[in-house]
Amino acid sequence: MRNITGYSRVSATTLLLLFVTLSATDFNCYAAKKRFTVVDDIELAHFGDPYGDVANVPITISPNKQYFVAHTERGQLRQNRPQSSLYVFRMATIHHFVETNEHKTRHLYLWKIDRASYRNGPIISDIRWLSDSNSLAFLAKTASGTEQLFLADIKAKAVVPLTDENYDVTGYDVRDRNHYVFTVKNSDIRARAASESHKDSIVGTGRSLLSLMFSANLPFASKLYDLSDLWAVVNEKRFRVEDRLSGHPLHIYSLGQHTLTLSPDGLSVITAVPVRLVPPEWEMLYLPSRPASAYRIRAGLQDLQSLEGQGYVSEYAIVQLSTGAVQPLMNAPIGRAAGWWSAEMSAGWSADNKLVVLSNTFLSDTEGVHRETSHRPCVAVVDLQERHVTCIEVLKGSASTTNGWEDDYHHIDAVHFVKGDSRQIEILYHTIDGTKGFTRYEHTAFGEWITATTTGNGMSDSDGPVDISIKETFRDPPVLVATDRRTKVSRTILDPNPQLKDIDLGNADIYKWKDKRGRDWVGGLYEPSDFTQGYPYPLVIQTHGFNENAFRPDGIYPSGNAARELAAVGILVLQVPDCPYSIDIDEAQCNVEGYAAAVQQLVKDGLADPDRIGISGFSRSCYYVLSALAMSSLKLRAASITDGFNVGYLQYVTSVDLAENRIAHEADALIGAPPIGRGLDLWFARSPVFNMENVTAPLLMFAIGAPKLLVMWEPYSILRYLNKPVDLIVISEGTHVLSNPSQRLISQGGSIDWFRFWLKSEEDPDPVKAEQYARWRGLRKLQEENERKTAPAKESAN
Repeated sequence: MRNITGYSRVSATTLLLLFVTLSATDFNCYAAKKRFTVVDDIELAHFGDPYGDVANVPITISPNKQYFVAHTERGQLRQNRPQSSLYVFRMATIHHFVETNEHKTRHLYLWKIDRASYRNGPIISDIRWLSDSNSLAFLAKTASGTEQLFLADIKAKAVVPLTDENYDVTGYDVRDRNHYVFTVKNSDIRARAASESHKDSIVGTGRSLLSLMFSANLPFASKLYDLSDLWAVVNEKRFRVEDRLSGHPLHIYSLGQHTLTLSPDGLSVITAVPVRLVPPEWEMLYLPSRPASAYRIRAGLQDLQSLEGQGYVSEYAIVQLSTGAVQPLMNAPIGRAAGWWSAEMSAGWSADNKLVVLSNTFLSDTEGVHRETSHRPCVAVVDLQERHVTCIEVLKGSASTTNGWEDDYHHIDAVHFVKGDSRQIEILYHTIDGTKGFTRYEHTAFGEWITATTTGNGMSDSDGPVDISIKETFRDPPVLVATDRRTKVSRTILDPNPQLKDIDLGNADIYKWKDKRGRDWVGGLYEPSDFTQGYPYPLVIQTHGFNENAFRPDGIYPSGNAARELAAVGILVLQVPDCPYSIDIDEAQCNVEGYAAAVQQLVKDGLADPDRIGISGFSRSCYYVLSALAMSSLKLRAASITDGFNVGYLQYVTSVDLAENRIAHEADALIGAPPIGRGLDLWFARSPVFNMENVTAPLLMFAIGAPKLLVMWEPYSILRYLNKPVDLIVISEGTHVLSNPSQRLISQGGSIDWFRFWLKSEEDPDPVKAEQYARWRGLRKLQEENERKTAPAKESAN
């Protein structure tokens, strides 16, 4: 790797050589079971997109319960592509297999669809069955990275496109082949990028710094901007939905794209539209989930023609497709504008088009509800004929409790009418520990909605002869399992990772501890392959999450993380959950206290060497790791952070006019004031970036793409200026959660090399890495010099 003014870029040739070398090591070093490596991690198949959202559910059952589809994602390193696979099963075949206990002589799925069309994943997403149960729709990336809408015909085993390849589809809903809606990235985004690259000057007022600096970078602009146009197909006729009075296309932003719900007659759609003028009274009436939340409704004018509207205050509305007429449903905002994250954007229609159900919406103050209810969003039913609104379930939120959530908290994933029946509604949810369930409400003869059924034992649509589920834990790789509902007999019907039989995954255990405030912590402890009780091992605290019900051998996210791989080279790893996102001055301190208590207990238990402690952070937890490095007594020997939030001054000022200043508002809440006037005193005391002189551990930093380099630059530049050991790697354009195989190899492999170097004094003999180690040896000399300089001061202090 060649050093360019303080940071490194990785060439394609280096990547190829690195992969070939790693592959040779993987396949030749172990005659029996080989140890788990980054290559194995990259090529591991997960059900669904493990790092995605609710739109990427791993199992989808057809409306008539006769079929189901399972979705997997894996990396293909030789092709340098992620690969998505859809496995279509016939329910009767699986029921017979479980019931008869016959030996499996062939695969059980009816049809398999593979896609590996782009460098970043997930390739396939947002999978939905059509009402006839003979076809399913999904989005898939094209060779240029745009999203295209496809329809898969089960009987014909054919996949056909429903949208043009040059359209970048951002959302959709479909009733049948002749009735569907979709949103497409507005052409103004591409036009602006092309135009501004040739202009001598542009107006910067009201634009974010990132949009100005990288406006000509089309891939980045496509991620930054969310302005889309609404399109429809009605009775086989395709058209862009336009307002007949103005002739302008109807613009839909992120919230609306995720909410598209087509009516049963295919003539109108529920979506979310931004409010042109947010009334001042909304600020007081519709309160945030926490009193000091950075996410709250702010009054003022919103530009409905803006290219970027991710932070806009929006409301639910029905759009008449033929006219483009927009009819607001609630005259009140959607809860997410005020920081209510406890419900996804979801809507449903009754079969007769007379009722709709909406998740996460405030109620208008004129609806005659109790005032305390109007302050919270809820799941609401709207009678379109009577113009009557009923709140059937009030959302739960965060609270000042041990786990940070109110009692009985659950996250609402979707809402819908049961088979279109206007008398029954289901709310699908998951709890904090990941358990899925549903609540069914029924409409009584007295006009009330009452709870009819509640279960925490799975999703309601698996009510056929067998239950289909994914079986996995943090120890056990995922397999697809079918369970006979009558006999309770279970059998594995798909193992997407048969290669793991020849790999030693190592041992992992639940590890529990308390911090100094008495808070309980539960993490995952990954033991070195040669683990010996009583021997103190080097330790890496891996932050940003742990889920004992999910097999994540790298971490909750792969960017910069490699838990099982580090254990395979003799390093103890503790995956640590985050404290709840309180967005206040205690958030970072809560996490740092958890790390310190874990290290203290692991050392006391004789498991960890107190002089060889490392820590890694990604995204949000970069802030926590920097706080641990700069503002705690935790003795750390090495650290790494990847593409994240640091609550620094440069990151603050570069986020102005980005997403309605939400990054800046969060920083204000985390520090206690904006970095202006006397507020700077608080920043000097509480921001880790203003305290980088206290950092003593060598720091490895990964920035993903040039725009992210800007927001990661401040801690790097300060450490560089202070002559402290820091190494910065810039990964070319990629996703925040890395999905490209070669980029994952750089990030995860680099982290392993870094911690081996500093915690075990080991170097990979691979000649491809010679320049890397030459650079790091220079950093080690620098570290030794700094330690010699500080030693006299420590001795005199003692």
